[in-house]
Amino acid sequence: MIVNYLKAMAIFSLVAETGSFTAAGKKLQMPRGKVSEQVSRLEDYLGVKLLQRSTRTVSITDEGRTLFQQVQTLLPTVMQAVDEVKSFNSEIKGKIRLTTTQDHYETLLVPLLKQFSLQYPQVQFDLLISEEPLSIIEDSIDLAIRSGELPDSNLVSLPLTSTRLKLYASPLLGELPKRPEELSEFPWVTISNTQALTNLALKHKGGELVHVRLESQHQANNIASYRPLLEHGFGIGVLAEITGNELVKQKRLVPVLPEWQAHHLQLSLIYPARLHLAQRTRLLIEFIRVNLSD
Repeated sequence: MIVNYLKAMAIFSLVAETGSFTAAGKKLQMPRGKVSEQVSRLEDYLGVKLLQRSTRTVSITDEGRTLFQQVQTLLPTVMQAVDEVKSFNSEIKGKIRLTTTQDHYETLLVPLLKQFSLQYPQVQFDLLISEEPLSIIEDSIDLAIRSGELPDSNLVSLPLTSTRLKLYASPLLGELPKRPEELSEFPWVTISNTQALTNLALKHKGGELVHVRLESQHQANNIASYRPLLEHGFGIGVLAEITGNELVKQKRLVPVLPEWQAHHLQLSLIYPARLHLAQRTRLLIEFIRVNLSD
């Protein structure tokens, strides 16, 4: 009976999602050999090859892809129903692994996690703060807050809020530019993975667009080291308005040309398109969505 192969189908789907027997075994806390055994058992039952194996890679066959698509539709509904029934008699607890950048972590994520932990004190957070996007699948990450394009089709992207990139500087810098054309006369701070010589496009709230060519005097390799340069008066720089405005409230920065902006930045909540999300993770997704969505 097919019901006897539901476990094998779930294991196969995780192998297809991660592209690796080893990675699937790690997530399931199961030896690689047992994972392979379950997939082989399912293949024998169906009479088709679902995965092509080699010493280094695993690729999905056409038959495997068809089954994977159907399983992705079926199993989440079943698992969600089971979780909801079990939750009536169980506490929300366990670990959630999250990643985001330093500025989003301090400004957005920490306050939300504090509120969430008051509701669910048994939930533990494992935080990976990085300016470089980590692999959601390979690093076993449950949730990420990111901006920009998301090329990985195995991820779900839930739009949250949008923010504007604007100019800020320290009050220590003294008199600040009053027109975009004056920006080139001031020192400029950038993050080192951007071009040192920057053609900055600024848009006025009235719709006017200007391009200003700027040469950076100082660079930092991440936002954690970039912000202190701004705060100590090394130059003018760009920050997400969510972050910049918080630092303005703390009187550590002042806005520069506040009626102008660089561009909009869309923030999204990212998580794997896996068969089963733990209830604690689903609750946090909804909590963040409600509190951050436009």
